[in-house]
Amino acid sequence: MGSKKLGNNPKMMMFRLLFEDKPTIDLNAVLGELHKVFPNVTFEKKANVFTFPDCEVEFEEGIVPAQCVVMHAEDDSVKNIGDKYKEQNWHWEEGTEALEKCKHEVLVTDFLSRSLEPRIRIVLMQQMLFAMAKVSQPAVIVSEHAEKLIDPAVFMQDCLDPNYVALDLMVNVRLYNINQPEYKNLLMDTIGLHALGVSDFQFFFDDDTLVNDIANRLWDYAYYLMEAGDVIEDGHTIEGLVAGSKWKCHKEFSTSQPRRTVINLEMD
Repeated sequence: MGSKKLGNNPKMMMFRLLFEDKPTIDLNAVLGELHKVFPNVTFEKKANVFTFPDCEVEFEEGIVPAQCVVMHAEDDSVKNIGDKYKEQNWHWEEGTEALEKCKHEVLVTDFLSRSLEPRIRIVLMQQMLFAMAKVSQPAVIVSEHAEKLIDPAVFMQDCLDPNYVALDLMVNVRLYNINQPEYKNLLMDTIGLHALGVSDFQFFFDDDTLVNDIANRLWDYAYYLMEAGDVIEDGHTIEGLVAGSKWKCHKEFSTSQPRRTVINLEMD
């Protein structure tokens, strides 16, 4: 068998809404919230499926509307959330404490939408989660592919900005102390872009005073790929931290888990 080729395939978006008490969610109220943005959305009660006729997805067999599905999990599912979801929540230091109080969860996924452009997929899920959070008031949102915890109150407040596109639902920027001589002392990477079918980023460096600057630059390029697609190729250069400086781009498999295609950035 040949080795895996570089490149990331889009994955199903998956989010867990966590609750301290067992929720009773009025999905018709969720439908009402969605109608404010997607007037033609429909809801199939038996399957808990929301269908979005205005977001069409093209397959070889034909054109179908994108969907989102709501599923109730077993009561003990919250216990299965691993440490990786607790270790990189620089944006919400209280997230782990909030997680420990939760006993119940509801799963929200998209369906038949992996071939949509990343920005459209994100906006669709953003509105779905906003409607769900507004109606059900979860204590925590878990992003499966970004491997992080999200504060629902902050997310809902951000959604009030009409220009907000919630890439941070799907993506996280992580920092690791690696202390490996063949690399550097620090590794910063993105995670979650791979689930949108584009490359993540990784950057090795030693100077810990640059952490915030590098993180901001990685977010800039994450938003760029969300809009433009996977357009940065092996051998390209992109602007570094200082105007006129360059970072060399090399596509390779990631050093960190999960194994995925990344753009390894090196200072020129």
